[in-house]
Amino acid sequence: MSYLDFGIFIPIANNGWIISKASQYMPSFELNKTITLKAESYGFDFAFSMVKWRGYGGDIQHWDHALESFSLMSGLAAVTSKIDLYASIAIPTIHPAVVARMAVTIDDISQGRFGINIVSGWNKLEYSQMGILTDQAYLSYRYEYATEYVQILKQLWQHGRVTYHGRFFELEDCLCQPKPSRDIPIVCAGQSDRGIRFTAEWGRYNFVLGDMTTLGNISTRLKQMAGEYDRQVGTYALFTVIAAPTDEEARARVQWLMDHADMTAIQSWGGALATDKGGGMATAMQAEIFMGIPTIVGSYATVAAYLDQLSAQTSMDGVLFTFPDFIDDLTAFGEEVMPLLHCRNSLIDAAHVA
Repeated sequence: MSYLDFGIFIPIANNGWIISKASQYMPSFELNKTITLKAESYGFDFAFSMVKWRGYGGDIQHWDHALESFSLMSGLAAVTSKIDLYASIAIPTIHPAVVARMAVTIDDISQGRFGINIVSGWNKLEYSQMGILTDQAYLSYRYEYATEYVQILKQLWQHGRVTYHGRFFELEDCLCQPKPSRDIPIVCAGQSDRGIRFTAEWGRYNFVLGDMTTLGNISTRLKQMAGEYDRQVGTYALFTVIAAPTDEEARARVQWLMDHADMTAIQSWGGALATDKGGGMATAMQAEIFMGIPTIVGSYATVAAYLDQLSAQTSMDGVLFTFPDFIDDLTAFGEEVMPLLHCRNSLIDAAHVA
């Protein structure tokens, strides 16, 4: 059994990752600060925020209200002390030289706890509203674009200035100083063969979806590809946890959420997924109440057993969690589930730190 890193997928957009009229709330800095500090107090390793420019409507206006990822993580960097912080950038929207300097700033605020999630950009509806990616051509070369983007980030962070002549970017003695305190980690969320190879070449971690078998297969493929570049890359599973004192109570919570599903928003979500023809993360997701994120449903003991099984039976390196009620459910997870876990016990933890 291996140690699993734990991350919290903070709700940067309204209602989190459940499209239900029974689970509604607005995003705010105070909410995300409370969640992140609570995760830090329970020993979570990182907090992660997505980037979202347009939601899916319906009665609950799902994800139509969202904060901006870099700005939010900058604020969280100033009020946390241990937990790593990952912001997401939709790379068609901001020049890499600008993002490089933004990242250096948050690296300084956080004292070396900041990283970036590279979003190549698959949801055409999010970008066409801004006059960006108004045709489908970008999808055919998005990873080549992403490669140049990351090359520029890394060269600016390493050297503080760069001249770069590529297919998509031209930089002439471009400055980014001071340099960051460390090699700022890049993370990704790719499930297609091309997405996995991009992560193998450039990423520190890859976030993926699937059942136990799918997760194990993706992790194995990623580690093999990373070996071709003489690199080590981790694989992190994404789960929604719906836990309660008993299995029956947990299943009742799921049914209650499903009974109040916002079908209009779910259909809109499905329409957005259909715009991605690249066979990646969007293809792995589904038009349903939990947005295609696998759910671990059960008692505190059932949830703990599943996570230990994930650690024992796959080569996964960590888990990124969402919850229906982030504050109460995260509290229950920290107080009731984590003491039952073997994949986070002191012996494994000591080896992890070493």
